[in-house]
Amino acid sequence: MKTKMPRNLKRLLVRTGGLAVAMSIAIHAQANGTDTLTARAYRLADSAYKAIAAGDLPRAERFALGAVKAQPGSRQTGLLLLDVYVREGKIAEADAQAEALLQRFPGDGRVLAQHGFLAQKQGRNDVASRDFAAALQKGGWNVTEERNLRLAWSDAALAAHEPDQAARALAPLESEPDSAVQLRIAQLRLRNGDRAGAIQAAQLAQSRASTEEEKQSAASVIAFAQQPEPEDDTARKTLQKAYDLLREKKDSEALEAFRQGFAGGAGNAGNYADAAYAAKRLGGNDEAIADFKHSLDADDAERTFDDQRRFGYRREIQQLERRWGFVLSLPYQQSAFSQAGTIDVLQPGIEAYWQPPGIGYDNGRILQFFTRAYGTAYDGAGNVTGMPTVQGSVGARYKPLASQNLVISGERLVRIGSLSVNDWLVRLGYSSEAGTDLMVTEPSWRSWQVYAEADYFFKQGRYILYSELRYGHTWSLPSISDHLTVYPHVALAGDHDNRQTDQTAIGIGPGVQFRFWFRESRYSAPASWAELTVQYRLPLTSAARARGLVVRATLWF
Repeated sequence: MKTKMPRNLKRLLVRTGGLAVAMSIAIHAQANGTDTLTARAYRLADSAYKAIAAGDLPRAERFALGAVKAQPGSRQTGLLLLDVYVREGKIAEADAQAEALLQRFPGDGRVLAQHGFLAQKQGRNDVASRDFAAALQKGGWNVTEERNLRLAWSDAALAAHEPDQAARALAPLESEPDSAVQLRIAQLRLRNGDRAGAIQAAQLAQSRASTEEEKQSAASVIAFAQQPEPEDDTARKTLQKAYDLLREKKDSEALEAFRQGFAGGAGNAGNYADAAYAAKRLGGNDEAIADFKHSLDADDAERTFDDQRRFGYRREIQQLERRWGFVLSLPYQQSAFSQAGTIDVLQPGIEAYWQPPGIGYDNGRILQFFTRAYGTAYDGAGNVTGMPTVQGSVGARYKPLASQNLVISGERLVRIGSLSVNDWLVRLGYSSEAGTDLMVTEPSWRSWQVYAEADYFFKQGRYILYSELRYGHTWSLPSISDHLTVYPHVALAGDHDNRQTDQTAIGIGPGVQFRFWFRESRYSAPASWAELTVQYRLPLTSAARARGLVVRATLWF
């Protein structure tokens, strides 16, 4: 007599990473030497991988799309783009890409494995089971890859109520005493009504368990083997319906289906993360936060995500929860003596901002209200410093595009010191970057930033154009702190000010930046950082401000 798996037991069993490994197997196809990339495709793919590692998925998508365009017939670039879509929760795009790959490479084991991983993530376990079986039949896997594919196959088959397929998946591993294998065998035997055999396998898993969670899972098998419960498939089928709706881009209906499935007792870490992204796209920030937290909690038992992905979800929570902050800046510049003059000045500033609930963060679109004050604290040329130079302002800024860091701001300059002014100022800024966030799984990574801004002062009729490009490499400094990084780089900076005698200033030179991240929690990535940047610029124009030492200390809270 076959026995259906008790719902509570399914949630307690430890999944040892078969799903995550299946994805990893699929996207690193080049390792087997079967897919040689062109130089351009390789550079774009490499940038995409680094953006994934940095948790910057929109940028990873742009690079992956570029890699596919550069070499459309490549299996690796296609799998890379699919992986990015999966990570972003773009179910419709992931489905389309997976089906396109399957049509182009119908007999490719790694494509089949990735297609199976996506189907399993969506709750289409019957499809996943067939894909994993076919992928294994193609061969070409090393021992570790085959083992992990068999574990993923057994998970999918059991979830699809195909115990015969699960038995085929586990048959070559049955003699292994490993707890991950024996827990699945115990689950299979319990499903088939062999309670004594389930207890035997669970006891072996318990004796070999390396974590307290595995021991508890084995104990649960033993307990449930004595009192099996019927399983209600309604909740699982509701989650599968949620993915069907996501593919149709019906986020609101999909989110409701997720809610019903979760209420019925179904749901794993990936399901909660996908529901969180759906809620985020709909502007349901509080629900998205709750689902991301549920995802992290579920992953504590399932161990499906790697550390960088967990960090990415914590970064999502941190961004969704942010309501206010302040920035303290201490910039100092000293230029060498020249006919163009000298600069030796320290001009500190402080800003406080408020991001209103709901409208303040709308799926990557950001609205903030701010007030700031700044002035000159020191001037080596003997010019006026202190209170007469203090300038105040109050304003608002808006980032209208979810995937592009374009910011529009307007502010009222308020006269505080006797040398300050009343005026209106509008700004338009754009920035792009990679590798600037903390990476918890890498000792070092490539980093770059580009920033451009245009300012216009209405009363003065003054406009300023400013830009800066930095390129370098970031290293973590774990011997001091795992939250401290150093970023040596080359900087190219320039500005054009129509009210200056030398209107254009451009300088280039080496720089180094130290940054310390802090203010994090179990669920939230570090929300604040302190930074010291030192650059020395060689002039490409005659303006004094294009040359010399530039030092900036910043506290972003």
